[in-house]
Amino acid sequence: MVKNIFFIHRFHFNRSYYKTDDFQYFKDKGYNVKYLDLVGLLKSSNLEDTCPEDLKSDVIYINTKSEFKSFLEKHKENSLLLTCVGFQVNTAWFYRIISRSKIPYIFLDINFFPKLSYKNKVRSISTRIKRFFEKVAPVYLFFKLFRAFDYSYTKKLINPAQGLIHVKEPIRKRILQLCNAETTIVKTKSNDWRTAMDTGEENTVKDDYLVFIDQYIPYHPDFVSRGIDLRFTAKEYYQELNDALGIIAEKTGLKVQIAAHPRRVSEGDYKFPIWKNSTANLVKHSKLVLSHYSTAVNFAVIHNKPMAFLNSELLKRSYVGTNIDDMAHTFSKESVDISKKYINELDCNALMSIDENAYQQYIRQNLSPKNSNPARLGKLVEKILKPECIYHDSVKEVSII
Repeated sequence: MVKNIFFIHRFHFNRSYYKTDDFQYFKDKGYNVKYLDLVGLLKSSNLEDTCPEDLKSDVIYINTKSEFKSFLEKHKENSLLLTCVGFQVNTAWFYRIISRSKIPYIFLDINFFPKLSYKNKVRSISTRIKRFFEKVAPVYLFFKLFRAFDYSYTKKLINPAQGLIHVKEPIRKRILQLCNAETTIVKTKSNDWRTAMDTGEENTVKDDYLVFIDQYIPYHPDFVSRGIDLRFTAKEYYQELNDALGIIAEKTGLKVQIAAHPRRVSEGDYKFPIWKNSTANLVKHSKLVLSHYSTAVNFAVIHNKPMAFLNSELLKRSYVGTNIDDMAHTFSKESVDISKKYINELDCNALMSIDENAYQQYIRQNLSPKNSNPARLGKLVEKILKPECIYHDSVKEVSII
């Protein structure tokens, strides 16, 4: 019988993970549930730990691969691992340790991000110089061959997942590598769909307002860990953004509210009110949603809110601008140029348009697919663990009664 449940993601624990991973449900059911922090191994040891102090008791920090191996060996009995860490060349070690420990695990593919082109990734000069010499060095070539061998070797000995909980269809090939005929596959709704459905009717803000979904772009952990040079400074970015938001507010007659990124630490970047852990509520009751390419636009789609995707000449210096255009095209829109020479020509009517067909298609494909199970994560996991699962067709499918 499972008594211990361990979650592993690529970033530090936060309130968003606490909710989407259903920590409170598992605790109320009597499970010993913990978050295993392997960020130093999976991302970078340079990333700041933004876990709130009151949640740190739910976290176990693991700093080396040997620590991870020892932990799983010690706790493999009566334990279950849940992770969204994909099986790739740079995570072969992760799955090799899991497979050798024989600890059962469930793979979670329930956070959807639209496919973006990621063109023109610009790294810092020091990183580019380092990468150049690495690529011509015999040591680098040897390391690359070793990692390729390591990936192939791990692929052969990998212990298949006990369960797969997914949203996107068809299931991606690299995820199917973790499954076999005995893997219980559950199609469900996305985390954002559940969060949106659970959002209450009480409005956080009393006045009519627009909400900007903060992405913490100048300081985002992904850019920091990969050494990516955005080709603009935080000062340049926030000055342009604040000026543009002020002009849009004046043109629309709406107040500006900022939905803070979950990993945001600083609060002095914006000239407008910042709300933490309130994105779903802010979006639900807003009149207009502004964003770059955040996945939190899922809430806007679910609640049928007009969206505008803010771009500029500054942002187009890096692949950020390309991603914004890609996200806008997903919803049959063009990005809005907030550069100083264009912002005053902004057409507010265009901001308020909605392509209903694009919204519905996006929901069906990425947030709430046909015949998906609406149950919360805790119930889906418990059903996978119990023998009285109901199966359908040639693929094992779980139904919650």
